[in-house]
Amino acid sequence: MAVTDYKFAGTAATVDNGTSVDWSNPDYAKADDTSYASCKVPKNGASDLLTLSNFGFSSSDIPSGSTIDGIEFVMSRYADSDLYYENELYLRKASGRTGSNMASTTIWALSSPTEKTYGGATEMCGTTLTQSDIVASTFGIELATTKNTTFHVDYIKIRVYYTAGGSSVKPYYYYLNQ
Repeated sequence: MAVTDYKFAGTAATVDNGTSVDWSNPDYAKADDTSYASCKVPKNGASDLLTLSNFGFSSSDIPSGSTIDGIEFVMSRYADSDLYYENELYLRKASGRTGSNMASTTIWALSSPTEKTYGGATEMCGTTLTQSDIVASTFGIELATTKNTTFHVDYIKIRVYYTAGGSSVKPYYYYLNQ
């Protein structure tokens, strides 16, 4: 099994989730630079979606025909009040939201960022993905939060575990011609 380097999103946006609580500065979630996308969620409210996509994976990262074995992503985040965590955390592909809600009940750090890792080498987040899904500009993550606080996201980065396609077994005629 092989693994790609971590990649950061090329595109970030706040997407209407029917709540009208936008994320401010969504582009700040595209890099590890201590600039934060933020969302102040009112009591009994929820955020719109912070959607990150266009992670820049290519066939030089994941060869065509490879089997995707796992997705791992890391989020650097904190909240202004304690006892809060994400409400929705999904992968996205061209057809839209896919897989299981990967939201964690791990409480966000208070007032200073910490990293939280989701997925792993053999974790497919409740979905199946192909190499073409991963290299598409539409592949990404969407996040929504809930409760009465302000949430801050510095970045979400992704890496992909895969098994390269093709066979290393040579055909029978190869050995006959040696």
